[in-house]
Amino acid sequence: MADRKKRSKNANLRVFMTILVVVATISVMIKLNRNFSFTVKVPLKFQNLSEDQILKSASTNTVEVTGKASGYDYFKYRFFSQDFPIDLSQLSRNKNRSYYVFNDENDALKGSLSGSEITSFEPDTVFFDLDRNFDKKIPVVPKYSITFAPGYGSLAGFKIKPDSITIRGPQTEVDTISQIFTEELKFQDVRNSKADSINLTFGKDIPLVNLAPGRVAYTLAVDKFTEGNVSVPLQLINVPSNVTAKVFPKRVNVIFNVNLSNYEQVKSSDFKVVVDFNEIDSLSTSLTPQVLEAPEYVRDIRLSESTVQYLLVK
Repeated sequence: MADRKKRSKNANLRVFMTILVVVATISVMIKLNRNFSFTVKVPLKFQNLSEDQILKSASTNTVEVTGKASGYDYFKYRFFSQDFPIDLSQLSRNKNRSYYVFNDENDALKGSLSGSEITSFEPDTVFFDLDRNFDKKIPVVPKYSITFAPGYGSLAGFKIKPDSITIRGPQTEVDTISQIFTEELKFQDVRNSKADSINLTFGKDIPLVNLAPGRVAYTLAVDKFTEGNVSVPLQLINVPSNVTAKVFPKRVNVIFNVNLSNYEQVKSSDFKVVVDFNEIDSLSTSLTPQVLEAPEYVRDIRLSESTVQYLLVK
C-alpha cells in the first residue's frame, strides 16, 4: 500500500513539473516575440583597401548600436554576433582625413538583426589614417659566426639567396630602412656543407612594413684543405729608366691552403709576385714582395720571404 501511494505521488510530481516547464516555455516564447530595445557592441570589419594604400590606424574598432528588435532575433544574435563591414574604397574625405559616417536609415546589422530598427550608433563616425604604400629594395645582411674543424674550410664562404628583398609600407617608415638582417646563426667545428633557409628581421617591430620574401636560403660549401707551396720568380716593376735593378733572392716560395680537389691544379705560373720600386725607401736596402695574382681556389697565402734585398746599378 505504501509503495502504491509513493508511486502515485511521484507520478503527480512529474506531471506538475512537465506542466510548469511547458508554461514557462510558452511564456518565454511570448516575450521573445515582442519587440524591445537593445544595445550591442559590434566589431568593425575593414575591407576593400586599395593595393597602393595602407591602413595605419582607425579611431575605433567597434561601434555600439542601439535599436529595436524582437527578443527572439536578439537572443539569436547574442549567440551568433557578426561584424559590421566598412568599405574603405568608399570613404568620405575632408582635407587630410578619411572618415565613415553611420546612417541610422541606410546602415543595417547582419544576421538575425538584419531587419531591426536602428536608432543610434556610438560613435557615429569612424576616422581613418591612410597612407600610400611604397616599395623599396634593400640588401640582406647575413649575421653568422663560423669555426671550422682543423683542416676544413670554405672557398665560397657563407652565401644567401636572394641577397636583397623588396619591402612595402608607408613612405615615412620605408625611408628609414636601409637594410634587413638574417637571424643570427652560429656554426662550430664545421666539417660538412650546410644548406637551409632562415628568417629575416629588422631587429625591431615595424608592423606596417611588409617584406617579400620573409626568408632567404643560405649555403655553406665545406671542403677538406691542405697546405701547398710553389716556387715563383719575382717580377720587378716601376724600375727607374736609368738603372738596372737586381733583387736577392730572385725567387720566393708561395705558401697557401687549397682544397684537396684543386690541389693538383696549382702551378707556379698561376701566381704573380712583384717587387715595386716605387716603394723604395732611401733609408733601406730592402723591399716587400707582393702577391698580385693567385688562383681563386687558394687562400691564406703567405710568402717564404717577407722582404728581399735590392741593388740598383747605373
